Amino acid sequence: MSMAAEDLCDITLFSELKESRAILPGSDIFGKIEAFLYFEAELMDSHAYDDWLALWEPGGLYWVPSNQADLDPDRSISIIYEHYDQISDRIFRLQDKRMHSQSPKSRLIRIVSNITVVASGASDVLVRSNFILGEARSGQQQSLFARATHRLKQGSDGFKILGKKVYLINNDAPMRNVTFLL
Repeated sequence: MSMAAEDLCDITLFSELKESRAILPGSDIFGKIEAFLYFEAELMDSHAYDDWLALWEPGGLYWVPSNQADLDPDRSISIIYEHYDQISDRIFRLQDKRMHSQSPKSRLIRIVSNITVVASGASDVLVRSNFILGEARSGQQQSLFARATHRLKQGSDGFKILGKKVYLINNDAPMRNVTFLL
C-alpha cells in the first residue's frame, strides 16, 4: 500500500510503523538510505534549495519542536512547523536576493551520523540520525547538535521525504534566528 503524507496525522508520522521488516547496516537498502541522508545534507549545506525541495513528497511535514521532543504541535510552539506549501514558501524567501538575514549567506557544514532504520513497511521507512551543523557568517560561528527523524517513502525513482523532524538538543535555550535549512 502506497503511503502519502496526508494519509498520516502529524504526530503519527514520526511513530513506529505497524508492520515492520528489519533493514540492517551493510544491506543494499540501508546503503541507499544512508546515501539519501548524506545527499540531503549536501543540498542543504550548498544552498541548493530547489533540489532539496524536490526530495519532498507533496504534503510532507517539516517540524522542529521547541522545548521537548514529543510535544503536541497543535498545542505547543514549534521553531518550525510547516507542510509542503509552507516549505515551498520558505524556499522562495531563502532564494530572494533581498533577504538580509542571509546576506552574506551562511557557510554551512554538517556531519550526519548514527543512522538507524527504526522501522520499515512496504513502501516507507522511519529513520533516525544525529547531526552536528556548523554555521559561519559575518565573523561569527555557531554549532547546532540535533537528532533527526525522517519518514521516507520509497518509490521507483528513489526516496521522497514524507516528514522530517529535527530535535535540537538546546531547543529550550535562547538561540539566533534559524535562517537556513536544518
